[in-house]
Amino acid sequence: MDNRQDIIVYHMSDNPDGELNVFIKTYTTQQGHTPLHMHKYMQINYVNRGRARHVVNNTECEVVKGDIFVIPPDVTHKIEPYEDETAEIVEFEFTPTFINQNFDDISKADSFLDFAYIEPFLVDADAVRPRLNLIGPVRDEVEKILAEAEREYIERRSGFSLMVRSLLLKLLVILGREFESYVDSSRSKPLYERHRALIKSSLDFIEENYNREISIEEVAAEFSLSQSYFSFLFKSITSRTFTEHLNNLRVSKAQELLKTTDNLVLDICYEVGFNNVNHFNRIFKQITGVSPVVYRKNK
Repeated sequence: MDNRQDIIVYHMSDNPDGELNVFIKTYTTQQGHTPLHMHKYMQINYVNRGRARHVVNNTECEVVKGDIFVIPPDVTHKIEPYEDETAEIVEFEFTPTFINQNFDDISKADSFLDFAYIEPFLVDADAVRPRLNLIGPVRDEVEKILAEAEREYIERRSGFSLMVRSLLLKLLVILGREFESYVDSSRSKPLYERHRALIKSSLDFIEENYNREISIEEVAAEFSLSQSYFSFLFKSITSRTFTEHLNNLRVSKAQELLKTTDNLVLDICYEVGFNNVNHFNRIFKQITGVSPVVYRKNK
């Protein structure tokens, strides 16, 4: 735990058993509340009962039973109690590596980021709600998942980590579907329609810069969006992740060069933005079904 300009920053290692990369607990707001803070991991909060005040990115909203909200890393927030009223909240914290050891940071976890609908929850409440309110069978299912995950975490029976991971993935899928339904049926849909022009501009930016080292962080910053929100919009509008689009574009450019020039495959690899020929060959074959050498022979 450290302090940055009076904002407390929590790390997974600050939690009990932090080396597990997951932490689950149920608490009440009357047991005390955390001051304004951020953390370096993902956090899902679900209100089991009562109501509380959630302050995030300087925006305050009321959360009640059935509300679920996801807090990504580096977002400033706090949960405060209402006077004379108790809320019970389930807190599910995890790092990307808990889902997959290859996800050593969120920016590399493309498939994980398919669920990065998290950032829209944090926008002005008038545009997109800062949480989902679950009702009926979906709420029952989510409560069952959270209760089972916490029980597994506490009891630590053989294979508990795998069980908790599978429950988390199921929870993320359910939330992703619920959020998609919300976007499709609510007045927030025009927000995403308006962003189509922005994503078109980002595609133009990628087209102009594909042949150098370019990252999703850079492109998101270019258009003044957080990485998670940009990822969500990009996938929603293009039906591809940023990495999928960039790889497809680079391979398409490589195909042109293989057909129209006698340049060495190694040179073409670097010319279209790849920095490793083995990676280039693997991605090229993955997309086209053949290696660059075979593709050139068959052109």
